[in-house]
Amino acid sequence: MLFQLLMWAVPVAILAALVQVVDQLFVGKLKGIGPFKAGGGWVAFQAWALYFLIFYMTGGVSSTEGPSPLLVIAQGLLGYAVGIVAAILIFEFGAKLGKTGFWAMPISLFVLCIPALFWGIADNPVGVNPALFLGAAVFFCIMSYYPQVPGAFKEGSSQWSKYGNAALGELVYCLIGLPCGYLTLVLGEALLSLFGVTA
Repeated sequence: MLFQLLMWAVPVAILAALVQVVDQLFVGKLKGIGPFKAGGGWVAFQAWALYFLIFYMTGGVSSTEGPSPLLVIAQGLLGYAVGIVAAILIFEFGAKLGKTGFWAMPISLFVLCIPALFWGIADNPVGVNPALFLGAAVFFCIMSYYPQVPGAFKEGSSQWSKYGNAALGELVYCLIGLPCGYLTLVLGEALLSLFGVTA
């Protein structure tokens, strides 16, 4: 049992280290992607976990049995994008309801969550609501936390350029994290097979 666990832990550790290397290169060479001046690896790591959620939700069993990895990655990425759009609409609608004070964001969330959740209806082959939720949640986090970081956004940038900057950063890191889920399955299964361990 411990050996089997080790066969899964080793690829995860290797991939995690590589994600961190890429994150540090982004910060060092490019001064960060989007608003991530101190790194955005945390977005990649939760996108990585989302790969497994979508994969198993859609009938995945192993790296060779289940939905296409490209479809799972597309479902995750599109879900994040839809979540970002939903979050922006919630921000903007909430701002229009500013006179309601305390109730502005709760009302905005109530009104806009209903149509947004139709993204995950069964007839939509790429709609996965967990990805939408994570996409919106990460975007909310970026917009509420990173503007407080000195230099996270260019001085004098508009709200819409901040939205675009945050969305770009989120989606780039999602593109790093989602394939790590697939690579975890491939590498873990390969190690198990190499050592003759059944899954």
